[in-house]
Amino acid sequence: MAVPEKITRIDSLFAELFKKRQWDKRLALHAVFRNWPEVVGAEIAERTEPQVIRGTVLWIAVSDSVWMQQLHLQKQMLLEHINANVRGSEKISDIRFQVEAALGEEKMVVDSPQPIASPQQIDPEEQKKFERLISAIGDAELRTRLLALWQKAHR
Repeated sequence: MAVPEKITRIDSLFAELFKKRQWDKRLALHAVFRNWPEVVGAEIAERTEPQVIRGTVLWIAVSDSVWMQQLHLQKQMLLEHINANVRGSEKISDIRFQVEAALGEEKMVVDSPQPIASPQQIDPEEQKKFERLISAIGDAELRTRLLALWQKAHR
């Protein structure tokens, strides 16, 4: 059996592969994802989320078009903050925004219910009629919230 001339450590193989494929530069760019709230601040981080880096362009999901417009106006400042937090020679060259409404959903806060002096009973037939009316809505969460709102209004 032939004895290998030299045993190569796996970490050096990975280091060589990273360097050869220039993954080390790409990995440095992706540090933005880990440090997002520190990079852009808590208020912006609450309404945005970095999605993907294509080439050197960072795509950011934004909660709504108002925030997208505001961030577009602050684009240069954001780019400077982001690149200040990127180690390595390669930097983010541009930022693109796209609206993702799920980011803007209000956080549901459950308050302790206030006691009601005399709660009225909801007519089951009326509720069934309303449920049939909203059954055409495809979004289950929307139907649930509409029903809860209707119930609240009819108490």
